[in-house]
Amino acid sequence: MQPELNLRQDEARAYNRARRRTGYASTGAGLAALVAVVAAAGWLGTWGCVAALGAGLPVVDAPFAVAGYRLSRRFGLSRQTPRGWLADRAKGLAVGAVLGAAVAAGLILIQRGAGDLWPLPAWAAAVAFGGLLAALFPVLLLPLFLKSERMAAGELADAMWATAKAAGVRVRELRLLKMGEKTAAANAMVAGLGPTVRIYVSDTLAEPEEGETPPEALGRSRVVLAHELGHHRHRDVWRLLGVSAGSNAAGILGAWAGVAWLAPDGAGHVTTLPAAALGFSLGSAVVSPLAAAYARRRERAADAYAVALTGEGETFARAMERLVARNLGELDPPRWHHLLTASHPAPRERIAAARASHPGHVAGLH
Repeated sequence: MQPELNLRQDEARAYNRARRRTGYASTGAGLAALVAVVAAAGWLGTWGCVAALGAGLPVVDAPFAVAGYRLSRRFGLSRQTPRGWLADRAKGLAVGAVLGAAVAAGLILIQRGAGDLWPLPAWAAAVAFGGLLAALFPVLLLPLFLKSERMAAGELADAMWATAKAAGVRVRELRLLKMGEKTAAANAMVAGLGPTVRIYVSDTLAEPEEGETPPEALGRSRVVLAHELGHHRHRDVWRLLGVSAGSNAAGILGAWAGVAWLAPDGAGHVTTLPAAALGFSLGSAVVSPLAAAYARRRERAADAYAVALTGEGETFARAMERLVARNLGELDPPRWHHLLTASHPAPRERIAAARASHPGHVAGLH
């Protein structure tokens, strides 16, 4: 019988309660600021709208971003110095500004070229742009914020490659993500499309934890990788891009309504952008709970695949418990917040399902 782990649930509840409050306040303040910009768009004019969207909204969000950083430091999750955090914040704002400018310019050009039919090509462009970002993320965007390297030869790499071979998944590259420089949290993920697909395992996940033997740490890393291979095997990146296309459709419909009702100069002008941004945000928010529910379904399938592939339900359950403790996850998050926003099932559900599972019962595994 393995010893019971300390899952740090008192800390997790305090941390996540404060994080949710900060998130709600940030969303409310950002929405109120955007509504104010929409109302004043005619008075602000072209350059005033550019300044309000490009600089004003980030300024409004800044206190909440600082509060989030201080919170993660207080609970021992962030290892970044203030200087390092500010550098990443500046890089994030710069990337956002470049992408935002590209989206804004593209939308105005589409509106001018397509006239009243602009929502259709705008939706197609949004879907294509989302696919492009997904493909470029591991090779262009992620390296701006986190270093990674090919997993070096050794027991860990051998176990990871053997797991991929057992899954029948051709992995182009397995990389060790250097998260430990910035956070105590652990994670793994599949990122990219086609030739850019990479599987990442964080260094914080691979390292043995207190009271854990090296073979146990290796087993934990193996089952988490098996989960990521499940996403790859099930083509979940493509499935979720399809869901994103539906969410974009709802957002574009909201943007169309916002432009029609609220833009002072109509489509095709810079003063259109605040109304389009507000409408898109509200439209996509309406369907986001459906997208979250589908994402949770795909996570359950990947969990089942991992247990079926490795035959190690208890190891998977213990791995989830260690991730809960390390990342300060709540075993039972607030029900409505979870249903409306969560992309993963509640940890308690995932742990119980792993312990109740029987290996080899996933259709299409072999």
